[in-house]
Amino acid sequence: MINYVTGYEYSGRNADILAAVDAEAVVTFKQAVRDLKIPGKKLKGIKKAATLVRFSKKETEVDPETGKERPKPIYFSVFDVQDVLSRKGA
Repeated sequence: MINYVTGYEYSGRNADILAAVDAEAVVTFKQAVRDLKIPGKKLKGIKKAATLVRFSKKETEVDPETGKERPKPIYFSVFDVQDVLSRKGA
């Protein structure tokens, strides 16, 4: 469960989500377009593998239950790298 472009190995909740969908390597849409040089039109209609979360280091939000500030979650979609690469040659 790694990011194909950066080599980053996901951990915690994100690793659990990727394990549940049986994804070995994933990329974001922007990575597929920018780093793998796949035109966005070729990726149209591709099914996302999972929605993962990271937490902002700069923005915070107030937890409605406790009233404490916490890092703001930022959700992003990832795609199975095999599905993405299969569209490169198509």
